[in-house]
Amino acid sequence: MMTEKRNKGFVSGLVLALVFLAFAGLVFSLWMGRQNPSTSFAKAEKSGDPVTMKVYDITREPVGTVDNGHVLYIVQYDNQNDGRFAGIEAKKDDATIKEVIDKAKNGELQTDPYQLKGTQLAPLAKDSKNTSRNGRLVGYSDYIHSLLDPTSVVSLNMTTSYYLSLTEYNKDSLFLLIGSAALAGLSIIMVVASFSVRKRTIASYQELHQNYPELQGDLSRLSDEASYYNQDLKVILYKNHLITYFRGTQTIDLREVQQLYLHVTRVRQSGIARSIFQLCYIRKDKPKKQHRLAIKNKKNAEEQLYTLFAQVSERFPDVKVGI
Repeated sequence: MMTEKRNKGFVSGLVLALVFLAFAGLVFSLWMGRQNPSTSFAKAEKSGDPVTMKVYDITREPVGTVDNGHVLYIVQYDNQNDGRFAGIEAKKDDATIKEVIDKAKNGELQTDPYQLKGTQLAPLAKDSKNTSRNGRLVGYSDYIHSLLDPTSVVSLNMTTSYYLSLTEYNKDSLFLLIGSAALAGLSIIMVVASFSVRKRTIASYQELHQNYPELQGDLSRLSDEASYYNQDLKVILYKNHLITYFRGTQTIDLREVQQLYLHVTRVRQSGIARSIFQLCYIRKDKPKKQHRLAIKNKKNAEEQLYTLFAQVSERFPDVKVGI
């Protein structure tokens, strides 16, 4: 039995929009947290954590190039005693690194160290497999020590268990920001779609009431007196109107229709094939535009609609019907 439900499909759409908005807020909070890391380099608990690094000095040129075309610099990140040193991975001509080098050339870093933000990564040993989401350097420790005099202050105080990656940090930050924006965008789209469904549903009820006064206050007559009523698919043929009430209510006056057909989309998800069914129609006044009526998906939807198409062909001979 069909009853008047003006908010059908509207409330569920808003709830789903709120869920996506909550996820967007969560992802955005993760992005915000990465913009101000509270942990210092070499003190983070695990590889992949965002950290800050105080840079007291930096090599003026890259000390090496890695496989992906990025470059390595050696920096001093602690000025106690002989200091502590580490490697930084960055893109060639990175603007932040250029700024740090300029400050080093001007002798500013020893008194005013540069606060660098990046991702702390543990390098991989040779022939080991990377199981993390971050790209990590292989054979980093051996490579760094091959560049340095083993008796030098830098070599003796070099941290090789971790290095700082600007490229991974920027990539992760961009991913989170885009993800947050995308989820927020989906939320907005769902809100707009929900209001559109409600507006369409109300307009459909108004059209039925205007054309059929007997339905005023009693839509149950639709199912009781319909020439075609399919509760499984949520489809009704009542006099001149075809009505669907799955995810909101839609109506169309068949006297204004040029073509009516079932559109079948075959999709495969997780190795399982399924079909998505939609009733489609083309209006006489807009022959180039396709309109769709949502129906409930059932495996035998095609067979169940044969009776509907037969009735439409008989009562509305101008309407072309088919699948």
